Amino acid sequence: MMLSVTDMGRLCFGHRSRRAARAVTRAFNLRLRPLNLQITQFILLGVIARGEDQSIAAIADDVDVESSALLRNLRLLEQRGLIVSEGGRGRRGRRFAITQSGLDLITLGVPIWVDAQADLARALNGSVAQTHAALADLEQAAQTLARLER
Repeated sequence: MMLSVTDMGRLCFGHRSRRAARAVTRAFNLRLRPLNLQITQFILLGVIARGEDQSIAAIADDVDVESSALLRNLRLLEQRGLIVSEGGRGRRGRRFAITQSGLDLITLGVPIWVDAQADLARALNGSVAQTHAALADLEQAAQTLARLER
């Protein structure tokens, strides 16, 4: 079966998953805009708030964000006084902790995040569980493919 260029864009898992991820990110970012936060920063605050004394390397693994984007967002959060860094230099030595201002912002953000989640779930017309399952399957399949290519 011969695919056209149009079919490739419409059917490509890589392309469609990137488009979906960007659309979801934009939707959450719009909701979090009153807090001057992006969804990546909100998630980072949540990871750091768990208080597990995580290094930059551990945080990067946890949120699966590119190193440069992670460092940029950590720097922004620190400049805003939402987190503080302690310890040595580098990905393994430097540790982050959340400040009271960071905790306060998370507290303000959770209801916004919950509403955004609920609205997105409603827009999925009852297919929330199937969507979660499909995303988990897609992630696992892509990880398997990546391992085979190494």
